[in-house]
Amino acid sequence: MVQSCNYHYRALRHKFIRALLTLESTKMVALGIAAERLDYCNSLLYGTSSDYLWKLQVTQNALVRVVCQAARTCSATELRRQLHWLPVKQRITYKLAILT
Repeated sequence: MVQSCNYHYRALRHKFIRALLTLESTKMVALGIAAERLDYCNSLLYGTSSDYLWKLQVTQNALVRVVCQAARTCSATELRRQLHWLPVKQRITYKLAILT
C-alpha cells in the first residue's frame, strides 16, 4: 500500500503534470488516487504497529508537500491543517467512528 501511494504521489510531483493543475484540482486528484489507498482497510489498520503507521504518515506528509508545492524540509503538520487533512492515526479512528 505504501509503494502504491509513493508511486502516485511521485507521478503527481512531476513538474509537467503539477504545473498544469490548480491547487483545488491537485487536492482532488491527491484525495482520489493516493489518499484513497491510505483509507483502504481502516478496520485492519486500527491497532497496528506504530512502525507501519509511521510509514503511512511519511507517505501522507510527502503527498501534502506535493499538493502544496512545498519543499521537502517544510513542516507537513501546518500544511495538513491548511488542507484540513487528519494525520493517519486520527484518520483511521475517524473513519471507523463513521462506519460504526
